[in-house]
Amino acid sequence: MNRTSLLKLALAAVLPSMALFAVGSVATAQDASADVRVRIGGNAHVRIGGGGHRVRVVRPWWRHHQVHRPVVHVSGHIWLGGGYYDERPFAQPPPPPSVESCNCDPQYYGPIAPAPGPYVAAVAVAEPVLPRWGFGAFMGGVSVEGAHEGEDVGLVGQFRLTRGLLVEGEIAKNTLENGGRIDRRLMAGLTYEINAERRWAPYVTAGLGTSQVEVEGGWQDNQAVAEIGAGLRWRLSPSIALFGDMRMGSRESLDSDGGDTTLPTDASARALVPENEESYSRVRIGGMFTF
Repeated sequence: MNRTSLLKLALAAVLPSMALFAVGSVATAQDASADVRVRIGGNAHVRIGGGGHRVRVVRPWWRHHQVHRPVVHVSGHIWLGGGYYDERPFAQPPPPPSVESCNCDPQYYGPIAPAPGPYVAAVAVAEPVLPRWGFGAFMGGVSVEGAHEGEDVGLVGQFRLTRGLLVEGEIAKNTLENGGRIDRRLMAGLTYEINAERRWAPYVTAGLGTSQVEVEGGWQDNQAVAEIGAGLRWRLSPSIALFGDMRMGSRESLDSDGGDTTLPTDASARALVPENEESYSRVRIGGMFTF
């Protein structure tokens, strides 16, 4: 057997082992993915010397079986949450449009504000404007010392200081016993109206003044006058009002000696001469123009 033949025989014996080792390594690395079948075989003829000897290399079969490893499967469900039910209507606001396509109020897409609740606003009632000035006339009756009666007529004027308080002035004339005595009176006083803005307003009044007494036959005297009273005013319109009152007062002579000390010769006339002091009462009914 020459050297060449020995080399071929050695290669034929070594190559299958090397192939088996390589396949084993590959199979170990890939056994988790697939079955690997390796077939290595071949024929080799070896001739030694002159006679021929046939050496048959049996083609081995190697089958690599996949190693089935246990498979771990993890699964499950995780649920978190709850439920809530509200009967109140609720609407999600629409998405805000782009600036280029909308020219709307930026407050529109803000949080949904609750609807305002009902409210009641108190309405301030303006007080009616009351007239400042008033001028009128009156007529009535007068009684002096309960014995001498007569007529009372005159003019009256008023100026309103506040809503209820007025200043009043009066010029009047009493005629007693069919003209047997005439009293000319000048008065000034204060009047206070209760609920002056209403159509019907009661009032109280007080005043001071002077009176000139003239008795038939030429006897004269001057008196100081003070009186108080109460009445009722009825406003027909903003510019017209009616009034009525009753007043009681006292008069006192200012001339102690009298302007004319000579008494009338007639007995009826002498009865009309007042004493130094006398009391009286009178009633007025009149109308007034106000503005």
